[in-house]
Amino acid sequence: MTDSLLELTGAIAAHLSQAHEPEAAVQAALGKLLQSTRHARRQAFSASSHGYTELVARAAELGRHSGVAGIAAHLLPVRDSLPWQYHYPHAPDDDLSTRIAFAELIGPDGPLQAPDCRVGFTVMAEGTTYPMHCHPALELYLVIAGNARWQTATSDRIVPPGQFVLHRSNEPHAMRTFDEPLLAVWGWSGEIDAPAVYI
Repeated sequence: MTDSLLELTGAIAAHLSQAHEPEAAVQAALGKLLQSTRHARRQAFSASSHGYTELVARAAELGRHSGVAGIAAHLLPVRDSLPWQYHYPHAPDDDLSTRIAFAELIGPDGPLQAPDCRVGFTVMAEGTTYPMHCHPALELYLVIAGNARWQTATSDRIVPPGQFVLHRSNEPHAMRTFDEPLLAVWGWSGEIDAPAVYI
């Protein structure tokens, strides 16, 4: 199974190495994310799907028809080998633990280790709002499946598969899905051990 996880990491690295982003800050974050995928090494971990199997499968299957199909195809066979969970103790309005999940692939809590980073996946069910939140880590997303609305104080846009979204340190941001699930790769750099919090 570890070889399959390394193949998934290789698929992410292959896509990132072909990306051309004009914004300097996105390019810098992209470089850190790519370096993390190339230096990932095996480590012991505990996998747990926590009931997210069907949601992840639907989102990954949708992603197989996008410009990042290689990542989605490599995720499908190993989706239950990742530590899917919902981190927040509570949400501002309702319980999101059945509709949003995160899985670290590379980092201190994932099956693969790389220094000073976290790389993983976010999945969100249809018609779900991930409320405004922030974290000290710099965050770069690559959308794999789903056209979702991404908001910050200075930006409000629909982001399709294959596009990147950068959130700077402590920048409040939120996402909303429509009639299809969202699947995205995320990478954290900088202060990666401080948790995200709703604001």
